[in-house]
Amino acid sequence: MKAFRRKKKRNCSMRAEGKKKKWLAPFKLLFQSFFASLNIVLALCLVASAYSDMISPVKNILFAYLGLVFPILLFVNICFFIYWMIMKKWSMIFALVLTFAVCRMPILRYCPLHIPTKILPRENMIKVLSYNVMSFAYKEHSKDSPNKIIRYIAESDADIVCLQEYMVSSRPDLMTSEDIAKALPMYPYIAEVFFSSPDNNRYKYGLAVLSKFPVTKSRRINFPSVYNGSSMHEINIHGKKIVLVNNHLESFKLTMEDRSKYSDMITHVRLESFDELRGSIQKKLGQAFRIRANQAELIAGEIRKANGYYTIVCGDFNDTPISYARHTIQGSLSDAYVKSGFGMGVSYNQNFFLFRIDHILYSPGMEAYNCKVDTRINLSDHYPVYCYLKIH
Repeated sequence: MKAFRRKKKRNCSMRAEGKKKKWLAPFKLLFQSFFASLNIVLALCLVASAYSDMISPVKNILFAYLGLVFPILLFVNICFFIYWMIMKKWSMIFALVLTFAVCRMPILRYCPLHIPTKILPRENMIKVLSYNVMSFAYKEHSKDSPNKIIRYIAESDADIVCLQEYMVSSRPDLMTSEDIAKALPMYPYIAEVFFSSPDNNRYKYGLAVLSKFPVTKSRRINFPSVYNGSSMHEINIHGKKIVLVNNHLESFKLTMEDRSKYSDMITHVRLESFDELRGSIQKKLGQAFRIRANQAELIAGEIRKANGYYTIVCGDFNDTPISYARHTIQGSLSDAYVKSGFGMGVSYNQNFFLFRIDHILYSPGMEAYNCKVDTRINLSDHYPVYCYLKIH
């Protein structure tokens, strides 16, 4: 009798559970349908973002913003992939595998996975260093109080050093061109190109190339900007002419207040600050995207006209691996970090704007090894980027 009651009770419980599942089924289907629809939209956004660098922000600014959020879209789609794996929804898994396959090259451009190789004796090999030095952190250099950025450059063993946000000054607590040359005797050839000299030449801002090999020609690539610009140089390396282009493209012009508010919002999840920030940042970002697009087209034209068999293009592009500016300047060149780097290689290190915006590009007559963003060196708002280039 007791067994019969237990069986009856169990059957009642199973019927109740069945009714509950039947009642919940439409909601579960609705929930999964919503998730699937959302995922399809975000997967399409990822594809659009992956190839957004082909469209000029002058023509359509939306694609510039899509390129900027590529890593976020990739992360969200990976989360969806894990969710569908748990739920065993094979159609959605297949759709995302197809999406990742379509985006394979942009994904590897953003986050390459090359293991560092042992550098052989440096025959026909040069080390190139690109570094936004942030005006040498506005510090002087002396034996008693060495400027750490100057010391890093001296110890880098680089053959060619491309500097952005280069500044010299007649102020006694800063450095003149002569001070820098004296502090870096291993670089007998220094080519400076200045963009602006406010305050009666007391400060000069621009670009510089330090080289162990003769710099035979130097000139500025003219585009209208006060604190940004590019320079073109010819360097003779054992009888081979290298065309070198050093760049500092238009920045996003975000003030310290903008960056602090953004950092505060991310750190403390202050959503009430979002609307206030959105208008300010959107206006500045859109303007900078368009300016850089025009600058990039001009620089790309100069590179084509130079027609150098050996060409190196480097500097602070102020734009990500998936951007119209970088795509346009690269043209037929290769990206040293994409070809020989590992990981995302974040080169800008302030206020949660974590992007690789410093790049080294090179022509087919060369081969890149061990490109690295040197995150040990936190002396500027950028990390230095270097690579080894073998000249064939």
